[in-house]
Amino acid sequence: MKYTFRLKNKKVFKYVLRNGKYNIGKYIVLHITKTKNNTNNICSNNKSFFAVCVSKKNGNSVKRNKLKRWAREAYKIEENNIKIGYNIILLYKKNIKPEDIDFNAVYNDLKNCFIKLDMYEN
Repeated sequence: MKYTFRLKNKKVFKYVLRNGKYNIGKYIVLHITKTKNNTNNICSNNKSFFAVCVSKKNGNSVKRNKLKRWAREAYKIEENNIKIGYNIILLYKKNIKPEDIDFNAVYNDLKNCFIKLDMYEN
């Protein structure tokens, strides 16, 4: 991912989930907020941060990791088209299993959420 880094900071993670805009798709929930300039350089306006969360209810570790790989790959494909400078968290719904869906379903759902949240550059 060229402009995007992994979101690992717990405070930023909680802030995005609490205060961010979100959109609910068929398989995922997407939360976003603008990054802020902090003095400790955790965030900046020319970087985006991305995280994927999958519940244990979605299956064992192999299935959860498959869902995470699909989400990261879908984001990687769309990364050049979306705006820079956002914290993005993708949550899978708890009843989703990898055998019920495929990569294209996740990719289309992610694109629809980005469209509804007005994340594409014009």
